[in-house]
Amino acid sequence: MYRILIFILLAALGSCSGQRSLQKAYLGKSQSVLAEKFGKPKTVLDYGDEKVYVYEIVNELKSTEISQAKLTLDPMISPMVEKTERYYFTVKDEKITKVKLEEEYKR
Repeated sequence: MYRILIFILLAALGSCSGQRSLQKAYLGKSQSVLAEKFGKPKTVLDYGDEKVYVYEIVNELKSTEISQAKLTLDPMISPMVEKTERYYFTVKDEKITKVKLEEEYKR
């Protein structure tokens, strides 16, 4: 009984991840969808019969006060961070076959 419950829980967690939703949105679709959504790729890696298109989106996350749920004289403030999202789309025969997302944070 516990094994079934654990399996269902793991399956639910795996299906809700950002990577999984990205795969659902783009796998099997045409390469032209990428140009509409992301524009021009930053890099194109050619591996013979398939190509990997790399798109990069950079966002600046501003500093904000961190709530400590208590009264303090010195508030805690998170530092400003630069968030870089890299999307890797593997395209074979004009169809997207693999999707990968990397996120990087830089102070």
